[in-house]
This record gives sequence, structure tokens and C-alpha cells, in this order.
Amino acid sequence: MVFITSFQSHILGAVAALLSAFCWAVAAILFRRIGDHVPAMGINLAKGLVAMLFMAVLLLPGFYSSLALVDANSLAALALSGIIGICFGDTLYFLTLMRLGARRTLLLGSLIPVTTAFIAVVFLGEQISALAWFGMSLAIVGVTYVLWQRAPQENTQQQSREKYRSGLFFGLLFVAANALGIIATKVGVADIPALEATFVRQVFAIAGLTFWGLMVRDLLGWVSPLRNGKRLKTLLAASLIGALLGTWLSIVALKYTYAAVAATLNSTSPLFILPLAVFWLKEHVTLREIIGALTAVAGIGLYFSSLSL
Repeated sequence: MVFITSFQSHILGAVAALLSAFCWAVAAILFRRIGDHVPAMGINLAKGLVAMLFMAVLLLPGFYSSLALVDANSLAALALSGIIGICFGDTLYFLTLMRLGARRTLLLGSLIPVTTAFIAVVFLGEQISALAWFGMSLAIVGVTYVLWQRAPQENTQQQSREKYRSGLFFGLLFVAANALGIIATKVGVADIPALEATFVRQVFAIAGLTFWGLMVRDLLGWVSPLRNGKRLKTLLAASLIGALLGTWLSIVALKYTYAAVAATLNSTSPLFILPLAVFWLKEHVTLREIIGALTAVAGIGLYFSSLSL
């Protein structure tokens, strides 16, 4: 048996959190690559099925005994979380991704912890410190600094400007839906381990997406573009890297280091996406984007660090 010191434990947790953020940055780029050919609902449904399948394999031993401990209220909360946070939230994420690109979408996503905290204060009566409020404000300033501008200069057509604005609209809804999903998850995970809770959320999300597709009579139209082998491979890679590996690494981080440290480092995807955009996608990254991303991540760091004081 290998024993690790407290210092080594925190290093392991920090590395896991950074790797989780990196995984989600890579996954965002991969999902964006197939977004022009596959509807957002189809990507969300297929991603969920892949993640659920692998989680089922990992959780099979003792899974039913864990579910037996879940009461009706927790199950209802997880169901609500899956429908709001994954079914609608992730669909809105992909709609945003197709309109704003990976860099701006991940930057918007950094507002999820801030929005979650605000909802918790207003509706759950939670109390946060002045430092936390300052960190939240700093994160909002960083994101606003990048996004509060005219549509990108290369987009001179009216259609492109409308696409940018609709991306911001979907992005704000994506942030709100994920924040509400997190609040519901917090209620539902009281009596069930994290991975089992994630699986239950995914089951209800897939059920919601399937029902949605049947109601609009376009379920096959959502997934039929994935019959293309290259697109399917890209989706499988993105799902495994993000939804499975990224999620697992975030849980490892929470296990081995302080929650504030793990949450802060998990929020650094907007920083990882910048070098990936330059060296992998050969895109130009502006100074405005770098400053905004650093400011937003610094604000998130201040917010989470205040929780451990």
C-alpha cells in the first residue's frame, strides 16, 4: 500500500483540477468542430449516451445498493438538476459554442459559480463575505470586458452580428440553467455519492432530450449527421475527454485538496483555451481576451478562497 503525505495529497488534487480544466478546454474545441454539421440537441444527446454508458460500467458494482439509499426528495432534485442543468443547460452551451466559439463560451462559463452563489444568497439565504462579493464582481468585470463589444471586426454582415448577439443570449441562459442545476444537485447529493448522482442526472437528461425530440418529431434528424464516421469519432473523443475524464478528474481534485482550491483550478479552462487556440487552431488571440480571462479567473479564485477563510 502506498501512503502519501498531506502535501502530496494537495499537489495531486491541484494537478487533477488543472487537468480537468484542460480536458474541458480540449472538449470544447472538439465539440465546436462538429457543431456546424450536428444540431446542438443531437450533440447533447449523443454526448450524454456515451458518458452514461461508461459511467454505468464504472458504477455497476454496488450501484443498486447506493440507489436504494436515495429518498424521493433527493431523486426529484437530481431529476430536476438533470433536466435543467444538462438537458437544457448543455444544449444552450452547444448553441452558444456554435455562435461564439470555444474561447468566449468558456469565458462565459466562468460566471456559473458566480451565478450559483448569487442564487444561493437570494433564494437559499446563504451568507457570503465581502471578499467573495469582490471576487464575484471581478469575475463579471473580466467577462464583460471581453464580451461587451461590437460583433468581431471580421464579421461585418448583419447576419454575423445577429449570430453574435444570439450567442450572448444563449450564453446567459446557459449560465443560468447550469447554476440552477448546481443548486438542485446540491440538494440531491446529500444521500448519494457524486458519481452515482451524476449518473442519475444524466439518465433524466437523456429522458428529457428523447421526449423533446419525439415531441418535435426530429429525434432522428438530431443524430443522423453522426452517421459520418469522422464526426462520430470526434464526438466520442470529446465526450470521453470532457464528460468522463474531465468530470472524474474534478472529483479526484475535490477528494485530495481543499474544495476552494479545486473549484478555482477547475475554473481555469478559459486560460487553457488561449494557448490551444494559438497553437492548435492557429487563431489570433487579442490582448483584450487575455486580460479578461486572467481577470475572470482571478475573481473566481478570490471568491472560492474566501469560502475557506
